[in-house]
Amino acid sequence: MMVDPGREDRYPVCVKMENPENVQKEFDLASSRPRSFISNIPTRIDEYEESIARLFHLKTGLDYNHAIDHIIDFVTNTGRTKIVDLLTDTAAFALRIADRKAFKGHIHSFDSNITLLERAKQRAVQLNLQKTVEFKQCFHESKLPLPDSFADAAVSVFDLQRRPLNQYFTEILRILQPAGLFIVAVLTEAKTAAPIRFWQWVCLKYIYKNSAEAETVYPDRENLIQSLFGAGFRQVIIQEMNTSTTMRPGVFSLIAATK
Repeated sequence: MMVDPGREDRYPVCVKMENPENVQKEFDLASSRPRSFISNIPTRIDEYEESIARLFHLKTGLDYNHAIDHIIDFVTNTGRTKIVDLLTDTAAFALRIADRKAFKGHIHSFDSNITLLERAKQRAVQLNLQKTVEFKQCFHESKLPLPDSFADAAVSVFDLQRRPLNQYFTEILRILQPAGLFIVAVLTEAKTAAPIRFWQWVCLKYIYKNSAEAETVYPDRENLIQSLFGAGFRQVIIQEMNTSTTMRPGVFSLIAATK
């Protein structure tokens, strides 16, 4: 659906909503399937990654592992080969896409946390993926240690809520090649979601004991789109992966913005 140029929100945005039945089938909320790349590693998923999976499910109602697989399908199908993973974190995205036979490129993955980076490097060696993915430390989020027009795709997974959008988007635009893609997997929450956000704040703070996440505010979709165009991106395509509910007002989406 292209936005009518006569409307106030006249941005070249294409919104695709998955068929609810397909979404339910693809994002099966049953127990996760065994992951061969994890079972081959002596140190299995630690409590940190498990807590991220629980938080993701709380916020979206979707299975974290299935969502990561879908994001990888999305990125692989773009055919881009020089990819910047903007946050290593648990390395779930970087290692899984590197392990895909259909992926023929190289991943540069960044994080400021040296412990997570060392853990990711060890996993890459265990999987013999060190030639496909490179993990590097980045001390300043506003300045990536990369030259201009370095990558043909940059990927952010469930992390945009921690970033200063305008400054961050400008930096990503800098490192992308002409016609490069910024691919974002992000949860957005409308401003009207305040009552439900309070319920989630109580759960996160007192049940999950996660005060930092309780105070996190997820971006409003319209503000996010405006920030992308304000930074200089030419086109934005949105694929919504779930629908908001009374218990989960956030919409988890895949967004592809073209430089």
